Amino acid sequence: MTDHLLTAVEDGIARITFNRPDQRNAGSPEMLEALLAFLLAAEQDTAIRCIVINGAGKHFMAGGDVKGFALAATQTPGERRLSFEARVTKGNLILSVMNRLPQPILASVHGVAAGAGLGFAIASDLVIAAESAGFVLAHVNVGASPDAATSYHLPRAVGVKKAMEIALLGDVVNARSAQDCGLINWVVPDDELIAETDKIARRLANGPAMAQAQIKSLITRSLGNDLASQLAAEAESMGYSASSQDFIEGPQAFMQKRKPRFSSR
Repeated sequence: MTDHLLTAVEDGIARITFNRPDQRNAGSPEMLEALLAFLLAAEQDTAIRCIVINGAGKHFMAGGDVKGFALAATQTPGERRLSFEARVTKGNLILSVMNRLPQPILASVHGVAAGAGLGFAIASDLVIAAESAGFVLAHVNVGASPDAATSYHLPRAVGVKKAMEIALLGDVVNARSAQDCGLINWVVPDDELIAETDKIARRLANGPAMAQAQIKSLITRSLGNDLASQLAAEAESMGYSASSQDFIEGPQAFMQKRKPRFSSR
């Protein structure tokens, strides 16, 4: 166990908090191991209907712990290459699990989301941010190339040219600009972030779980599918959705002019 990551589950909402506020929540091996373990457990937990990721203190997450990179100065180029390739490869599993989770993931960002912090934010399905939040892919500023699936998600979210700008210049993108270019979904006043995050999380947690899982899968797969493959995937997903009790509840609620009470996973 580690206190570098806090987790809680209540009313179908799992909350994950990066918890190294004195280090701007920079990722540590303990934090990342705990995050992977929790996500793998959540994947199998039908009581969890939505996942919220946030940070303790003044920031979301400042990426990797650059102070911990000091050891690299004592290594040969070959040793550094193997060490950092292994480090990134180990963290890649977290991004893969986030991608395949059936539950929608909502990132709630305040302060800085930098490096891997940006990676975890945009790997989430939805992102809400405080007005004062900033997003930065700072790898270039320390002589490194991007990781944490940022080179995958960035161009898909904002386009190739904007992704090049963000990655090559390493400048901070403020919350409004991030929303304008499609990097995030919502911007709210700082003092409303928690309440607005909860509103969205509760909507997701009360939604039709199987349909939500199929939506996630369809949109993700569309990025690599041709039209014929995507049409086949849509037909298959509709079949899965129709097999759920929620597909009975939804139309009944519509006809009865009431809110649906979804339950299945």
